Amino acid sequence: MTILTLDIGGSEIKAALYQTDGSCTQTLPNQKTAVSAQDNHIGEQIVRICREEQTHTALQGVAISSAGVIDPYRGTVLHAGPSIPGYSGTALKQTIESQCGLPCSVENDVNAMALGEAWLGAAQNSSSALCLTLGTGLGGAILLEGKLWRGANYAAGEIGVCPLGDGRRLEQAASTTALLATYAERRGEHIDGKTLFQRLRAGDADAAYALDHMLGALTDGLLPAIHLLAPETLLIGGGIAAQHDLIEPRLRAQLAEKLPALHFMPKNIRCASLGNRAGMIGALRWYLDSRPTRPQ
Repeated sequence: MTILTLDIGGSEIKAALYQTDGSCTQTLPNQKTAVSAQDNHIGEQIVRICREEQTHTALQGVAISSAGVIDPYRGTVLHAGPSIPGYSGTALKQTIESQCGLPCSVENDVNAMALGEAWLGAAQNSSSALCLTLGTGLGGAILLEGKLWRGANYAAGEIGVCPLGDGRRLEQAASTTALLATYAERRGEHIDGKTLFQRLRAGDADAAYALDHMLGALTDGLLPAIHLLAPETLLIGGGIAAQHDLIEPRLRAQLAEKLPALHFMPKNIRCASLGNRAGMIGALRWYLDSRPTRPQ
């Protein structure tokens, strides 16, 4: 059973073919997301991708992970930020099913990451998990008793938009964007994340300061969530997760300083292990869990 999985972001769309056991049989070339300053053509773009694959592959379904607040039952984008203009209200599931004749499921990208990591990654066997993705912003997802807690409006876990005392949102202080901005302020040099971690490993004190400063903001923001949810696992995703040997001990040390007792510490503090495949694997997991039927 071959499922086309798609991961829709503001800058690119990733695609691959997966089997129902979570194994990838083919990775397709990334495509730049069809977005302009005023609108987007994502619906038409994913239909083209699907139809192209249908010409030489017997697809059984389509599983989509997407940026934005998603109604996972109707497969509709309820709300999207400015990175994808005009995306709110897009009926992704209906579009695929009506134009390609295949069953389709849609899930939020951070929720999909959490489902993927709980199925085949670093959150396996966790009874509960608070999952974060650090990138341009800060996203979150909540797993309780192994299942997603989406909230009444499907927007649970959006920790990045929590307000700080200085009027900013948490993601403005705790994200890869914030990490690189702090380094640039100290050194007067703009670099990417890969270069920052290379310098940190080479002993760059400013790189170490920038990482500790960003994680300080993150752990401050996490304290209410940890006290409210008492998650067994705290999971960090996004590109930064590849630096697990630098991230995990720093996170644990900062939380140990700030929590009133170690009794409140999550049992596991881990970086995600599935990399940029997590969203597609989680989209597949939601497809299998929701079992959409073939359109009549």
